[in-house]
Amino acid sequence: MKPMSDPSSLILLNKQSVLGLYVRRAIIMFQKLTFHRVVALYEQFKDYVNDCLDITHSINETTLDEDIPHKFSTKVWGGRQAELLVAQQAQALLTDEHKALPPAELQALVKDLLSCSPYYAEAHYLSYLNCLRVNEYTGALHSLYHCFDRLTPVDSSPRLNEDKLRSFRYAALNLAALHAQFGYKKLAQLALKEAIMLAQEAGDNVCLQLAHSWNYYLTDKNKGSLIERSITKATELGMTHTASLALIASAHEAAMEGKSPHIVFETLTKSDSLNSQHTMIDLMSMIYAEKTALWAYYGKTEMASVCAQLLLLFNSGEKKQPMFNGESTCQAVVTIANILHEMGEYVLASVVLSHAKERFPNQPSSRIWALSELLQEFSKLLKNEKWSAAERIADQMSSLDPIESKFRMIEVLFAKHDFPKAIDLAYELDEMENITAQQKVRAKLLISQIKCGSCEAGTEGSATSSVLLLCSALDIAKKAHLSYYEALVKMYMVNVQLLLRMPYQALRNLQESIIQILANGGLYDQARAYVTYAKCLSANAANQPEDNRRVMLHEAIKQLCKAKSLFEKLEANDRLKTTLYFLSRLYHEIDMHEERNMYAFEFKQLDHQFPTEKNYIYIF
Repeated sequence: MKPMSDPSSLILLNKQSVLGLYVRRAIIMFQKLTFHRVVALYEQFKDYVNDCLDITHSINETTLDEDIPHKFSTKVWGGRQAELLVAQQAQALLTDEHKALPPAELQALVKDLLSCSPYYAEAHYLSYLNCLRVNEYTGALHSLYHCFDRLTPVDSSPRLNEDKLRSFRYAALNLAALHAQFGYKKLAQLALKEAIMLAQEAGDNVCLQLAHSWNYYLTDKNKGSLIERSITKATELGMTHTASLALIASAHEAAMEGKSPHIVFETLTKSDSLNSQHTMIDLMSMIYAEKTALWAYYGKTEMASVCAQLLLLFNSGEKKQPMFNGESTCQAVVTIANILHEMGEYVLASVVLSHAKERFPNQPSSRIWALSELLQEFSKLLKNEKWSAAERIADQMSSLDPIESKFRMIEVLFAKHDFPKAIDLAYELDEMENITAQQKVRAKLLISQIKCGSCEAGTEGSATSSVLLLCSALDIAKKAHLSYYEALVKMYMVNVQLLLRMPYQALRNLQESIIQILANGGLYDQARAYVTYAKCLSANAANQPEDNRRVMLHEAIKQLCKAKSLFEKLEANDRLKTTLYFLSRLYHEIDMHEERNMYAFEFKQLDHQFPTEKNYIYIF
């Protein structure tokens, strides 16, 4: 502070002035620099002065509009300034990624930081997080190694020795998390085994508990007992974040095991209470996302939509709390887009999905909207009978969700009348052990659909062979509390009963399940339910007196008209042709020839635009 205390300089510089405060701050920051940083600052300042002199000498040959050379813009990062910058960017990557710098700019910033301070471990960790967001395995591994190399003490005193061992076990734990992030489960288990061994030797219960939590994620056996033990131990150690996360995992596992929904949501309520007490924003968002997924799993679309919108409202920024824009928020946005698509609002669904792309440009969140985009495109192509394009989309899904890709490939093969390949792939899915109860039911429904719509369609043999499949699917749906899929199975059973010439039993079963379909299903399922209802009415009308027969046929026509309007909104040309065919037949039955000819003409026009052999007379 010599310049401030020199009386001769008071005229030029005063410690009460803004300039004086600035100079004082600059001097304090300079005094805090380490020796190698002082040397680096001196060398850069010397180069800067020399270059400025060169520019002054050649001022007549340059213009003011020319760019300053890159070396003039090189910044010397102070200790506190670098720490603040790294902390802000790391926090943004973990909670609100779109506020962080773009990946390329952030990596350039990390290099700038490391050029000023090569031994700055936190900068390497920031590089590790940045590599994760763009799915760069080699860069992430390299940065993680360098981070823990610089965190490891080099002295051999007892205290520093303990810090070294602590660094080793947490390095192994982070390495396991890295391998798990990229799907290398065997490598992750090896790193986790080393972390557990080092934690047991050191008696580090916190590290041990974190390792056991990752063990639950990496294993496929005894997951229930592992997660219960994790909840108990984390609570004892006061690890509220781990305990709350374990409760969410426990609720998810209970749902997959088919436990009662009230037990599942009660567990989530316990986690919600912990999150509120300790203001864990990320887990608050995750709770909403889990509830959204569970309501959708149980078939309650309206509740899933409500929970997704509550999550988006929670992260709207209106309240005085930090926003969390992680995977859970992305999942909520995509859920809204999917529901809009199911309701035939294709334009709105596209707008919401575009928002998800802009808001979550990088992995792992980008995988969520990428899969949703492919599914929506596939749905449109399949309904418009563009089989080759739909098959390409189904193949592209394999990198995002291999099981869903197989389901969609079966639908394409069935639509193309490639029944042998379709049924082989469906049986392959049905025999898988690692699929959920919902996927198991879907596989059995597809097998039943193929049997009823194959070359044996309409025969009693094809219908009878589907009955056992559907009974098995119904049993699985009931045990797993999948109410919507239970209703879907019953609708498939109604179709089979119609093929077996059991119209009265079919109509009775339909009345039990159609309410669930209309309340929670998308427009496509609702339209199929209307068509099936019309088929039941027309089948039962055959044995009725003439007046009752005409009343029932008029009611059947009314249901088909509802289905027609829905199929038109969805642009489902495949099903629309079948609906027009039924309408013309029913109008012929009641001798209304003008209406019959009108719908027959519409059918002919549509069939001319989409000339395929596919028909949906014998399937749901």
